[in-house]
Amino acid sequence: MASAKTKTFELTALIEATNTAANTALDLTDYIDIADNEVFLLQEWGAMLDPSTTFPGAACEVLLQIADTNIQNFVSINDRTSLGVARLGYDTATFNISETTSMSSDAEFGEDLIVSRTIWCRSQNSRAATEPHTLTIRGKIIKPTAKEYMALVLTQTGQVAI
Repeated sequence: MASAKTKTFELTALIEATNTAANTALDLTDYIDIADNEVFLLQEWGAMLDPSTTFPGAACEVLLQIADTNIQNFVSINDRTSLGVARLGYDTATFNISETTSMSSDAEFGEDLIVSRTIWCRSQNSRAATEPHTLTIRGKIIKPTAKEYMALVLTQTGQVAI
């Protein structure tokens, strides 16, 4: 059975969504010790228009996807690399924001366990402008048993170094 190494904590990152899809690396190296079989337990995530910026000047849609690998295209929420997807719509006539956010989850733990030391956020804005968003990720570091850890490595990477 896995044991918690930390309490839940929050990580934030500024994501610059432009009309060209791009990936931003979120480095967890300072938090996860893979040599000690530690993993990051992703409990929830979300994104919002950065409070230091104004409401978009024209209606737009921002797409965000977090993944445990450096994906080169947006992928289905059912893809094993996808940790979550979000669609944020901005209506400049009414100043309304629509949001659809979904997170995949691990059946046993109810959240995602990440064995890599990087989470990737892919972003794209539907208009030719930069829309800064604050990405918030909440989770904790846990240490699964050796068998659980190996199963996670095999499931997420599909290979083991021998």
